[in-house]
Amino acid sequence: MSVQSSIEDTTEAIMASLSNHQLSDAEKEEVARIVSKLLVKTVKKTTHNQVETALNCCGPEQDLAHQLRDEMHRKKNLLISNLKALR
Repeated sequence: MSVQSSIEDTTEAIMASLSNHQLSDAEKEEVARIVSKLLVKTVKKTTHNQVETALNCCGPEQDLAHQLRDEMHRKKNLLISNLKALR
């Protein structure tokens, strides 16, 4: 599932829960922006937790832990760039 489809699915679910109220295009865009912002925050926190776990688990293998950290940060930054482009 792509990030854009996740945002759209979440936005649709929110709109469905507000079925008694029709959202304007501007309101729909605001909901999508909020969802995107929360996804970025979640990605950052998840990556941070994964890096901490890798560093703790690979104690004697610090080179491997640092390689894992660098790769996770690279992928996180790529994902965040893609999310920001959707705004």
